[in-house]
Amino acid sequence: MRDCNYMQALEGDIDTSHLAFLHNGAMQPEAQPAGSQNYYVVKDKSPRYLVRETEFGTAYGAYRPADNDNVYWRLAYFLFPFYTMIPTDVLGEAIRIRAWVPIDSGHTMVWSMNAPRVPSATQGGFYGKAFGERPQSQNYDRRSRSGGAGGMDYLPETSDWLGKFLLVANKENDYLIDRDAQKNLVSYTGINGGINGVFLEDQAVTESMGQIYERDHEHLGTSDSMVIRTRRRLINAARAFQEGITPPGVNSPEVFAVRSGGVLLPKTVDWWEGTAELRRAFVQHTEAGPVPLEIDGELVTA
Repeated sequence: MRDCNYMQALEGDIDTSHLAFLHNGAMQPEAQPAGSQNYYVVKDKSPRYLVRETEFGTAYGAYRPADNDNVYWRLAYFLFPFYTMIPTDVLGEAIRIRAWVPIDSGHTMVWSMNAPRVPSATQGGFYGKAFGERPQSQNYDRRSRSGGAGGMDYLPETSDWLGKFLLVANKENDYLIDRDAQKNLVSYTGINGGINGVFLEDQAVTESMGQIYERDHEHLGTSDSMVIRTRRRLINAARAFQEGITPPGVNSPEVFAVRSGGVLLPKTVDWWEGTAELRRAFVQHTEAGPVPLEIDGELVTA
């Protein structure tokens, strides 16, 4: 559970630029495998954005220059009414979605759902070789290292309305921040020692803004393009619903069959058209992908 408004928490999930500093701020480009996801993210911490409305909600493509006249894209989505798909992992292989369910105006329940990733021949295939080893904090099965989902421990449950799924690491104890880990650049934030800190880092930022942030004081920039478009999409859908218009996706669940993730594309390829097949869900991706990756002098597609 998060101690803030659902939209505040959700917006953190559709902002990709914070990955480079909040989560990966202690990483150096030269320490990452050449051609890996982390390499491109850390090398260029200011991605550019393209945003579009979709049948299921909104989508963004955050892009950075890559090698050999290619572009590294991170595609992610907001899906009605309160779901997000983040761009971690390889497009066409990652199966991950989160639900940001409002409990009341100031509290949110977060549901994170992952399916085992099935390596295919798409975009470098095996994550470890083509896109860099996944940090320990992003492993799928975290229960083996801690008692709670996501590798984080929970406080004992109580019977009151807000007494379930409360984390041991919370704002009352500064999210168990480890100043030594922060000082020694093991973790940029020092939250939870950097081991399972990704979720806690997000939680600390969204909760520290207060339960409902005063948006009248915002100074939005180009990196907020997805946030701006998603807010507008929700407001317009709510207004239309008041006039009797069914919200998007209610009668067409097939539009939600999509995948998010990272992909390399040539500069000349449109990000949306060029990823049409890789974004499809419930299909076996067997094609080599738009661009094979060159690893140690070899083209790697599987």
